[in-house]
Amino acid sequence: MFGSVTALVPYKKKMLFYYGFLSLLISVFLFTVSLYFFLLNDLDNKAKAAENILISQMEGIFSELKRVVDNAQLSCEEDDVKRLKRLAFYSDTFKEFGLFDRDFRVFCSNYGAVDIPIFSSIVNRIERAAERKTVSLVHSKSLGNPTLFAFYQGENGIGANGLAPPVRFSTLIDPIILPNYFYELTIGKRILSSNRNGIDSDIWNKEVVSLDDWSMRLDVYLPSNLYWQRLHSLIPFIFIGWLFLFFAFYNAHLIGIYFRRSLRHCVRRAIKNAEIEVYFQPVVSLNPGEPLELEALLRWKSLNHGQVSPLVVVKVASQLGLMDELTWLVIRKVGAFYREYPDQLIDIKTSVNVDRFSLLKESFAPKLVSILEEYPELIGRLGLEVTETSALNHEELPVMVSRFEQITALGIGLSVDDFGTGYSGLDFLRRFPYDTLKLDQVFIANLKDDQFTRQVLTSISILAKELGMKLVAEGVEREDQLNDVRLLGVDRVQGYYFCKPLPKDQIITWMTFNNAV
Repeated sequence: MFGSVTALVPYKKKMLFYYGFLSLLISVFLFTVSLYFFLLNDLDNKAKAAENILISQMEGIFSELKRVVDNAQLSCEEDDVKRLKRLAFYSDTFKEFGLFDRDFRVFCSNYGAVDIPIFSSIVNRIERAAERKTVSLVHSKSLGNPTLFAFYQGENGIGANGLAPPVRFSTLIDPIILPNYFYELTIGKRILSSNRNGIDSDIWNKEVVSLDDWSMRLDVYLPSNLYWQRLHSLIPFIFIGWLFLFFAFYNAHLIGIYFRRSLRHCVRRAIKNAEIEVYFQPVVSLNPGEPLELEALLRWKSLNHGQVSPLVVVKVASQLGLMDELTWLVIRKVGAFYREYPDQLIDIKTSVNVDRFSLLKESFAPKLVSILEEYPELIGRLGLEVTETSALNHEELPVMVSRFEQITALGIGLSVDDFGTGYSGLDFLRRFPYDTLKLDQVFIANLKDDQFTRQVLTSISILAKELGMKLVAEGVEREDQLNDVRLLGVDRVQGYYFCKPLPKDQIITWMTFNNAV
C-alpha cells in the first residue's frame, strides 16, 4: 500500500508542474496577443475619430468659403475689401480670404486688389474635384510660414480661397491621438503636421486615412514602446490569470478523474450486482393474427450519476471488458421475466442485443447453452440482435457463420439491428441469412421527404423477401410513417407510435390492455 502511495507523489508533482507551466503559457499568450489586438483596435478607433474630426473641419471650411463666394462680385471695391476683412475677423479658422476669377487669378483680398495666379497643380485639382474644391500647403507671404490654403469655386465662376495656420489641425488631432500614438498629416506631397520626430521606437502598425476630396492623408502609427509599457503594467493580471487557469485546469483534471473512475466503478458494480434493469419494447406485427414480439433494452439509474444512457453503459462496459457479463445479465433477466409471467408470455419472443466481438469468442455458444439450461423458458423464445459496427475480415467471416449455425441449432432466432447503416454485407447475408432485418430509425425519419430513402427501403424489402427474412421498421413515431412502411411491405413495426420501452410489469399491463396476451 505504501508503495502505491509513494508512486503517486512524483505523479502528483509532475501534474502540478505540467498544469502550472501550461497555465502560465496560456495566460502569457492570452494577455500578450489580446493586448496587441486591443492596441490595433484602439489604433483603428483613434484613426477613425481623427478622420471624423478632419472631415467635420473641412466641411466647415468649405461651408465658410461658400458663404464668401455666394455674395461675391468680380470687383474689389472698398466695400468688397471690408467684407473680406469682416469675414476673416469673425472666422475661427481663416486669417485671410481672397477671391479669384474664372482664369484662376486672385483679384481681391483682405488687403485690397491683387493679381496673383493660382498654381497650375492646384487649378488641376479644383477642376477635377466633383465640388470644385481642394486644399494645398503653400508658403504665405502674409503669414510667413507654410500655410494651409483652401480653394472653392462657385457655380458663377467666382472662387474663394482662405489661409489658415497649420496649428489649427494639430490642436484638433493631438487630443485624440497623443501621447500614446503618433501621426503625420500630409497635404499633397508636403507634411502639414507631424509628431514622428524623435521617435526612438519601432513602428509595428499604422492606420491610413485618405481624404481624397481634399488631397489629405493622415497616418497614425503604433509604436512598439507603447506595447511594452502596457504589457509591463499587465504583469499582475497575467499572474492572476495564471493562478486562475492553474486552479481551473487542475480542478477539472481532478473532477474528470473522479467522474471517470466513479462512473467506471459504478458500472462495474452495477453489472456485478445485477443492478442493470431491463425494459421491454413491443415489436408489433402488421399481419393480422400474428403475435407481437419484444426487444429487451437495458436501463440504469445510478445513485451517483442519475439516469445513465444505455450507450454510455455499453461503452464503459466495453472499456472494462465486461460486455459478455452485461449480455449474460440481460439474458438472465429476460429468462426471469418469462419465469415470472409464464402464461402471459407463452407465445411471445424476445430479442437481446449482443456485441459481435462476444459472438466471435469460442466460449459464447457453450455459455449460452448453460443459460438455456438455467432458464429453459427461453428455448424457442429467445432471439439475438447483432449490430455490425465494423466489417468482418476474411478470418472473422467464416467464424461468424459457424457461430450463427451453432446458435440457430439451439432454437435461437437472429436479427441484424440498424440494417443499412453499418457493414452488413450482402455476401454475408447470402451465406447466412438472418431471421429478421431491422431497419434503422434514420431511414424511417427521412422516409416522407426523401425519395432516395424510399427507393433504398423498397430494395431492402425486396431483398428480405427473396432471402425469406422478416422486416422490422424501428423508430416509427407517427401514423404517416406507419402507413409508409406498410406500403413498403414491412412485416413488423417498433417505435413510440405503439409503445415506449417499459419495465416488465408495465409491459405486461400494456400487452393485456392491447389484447396481446
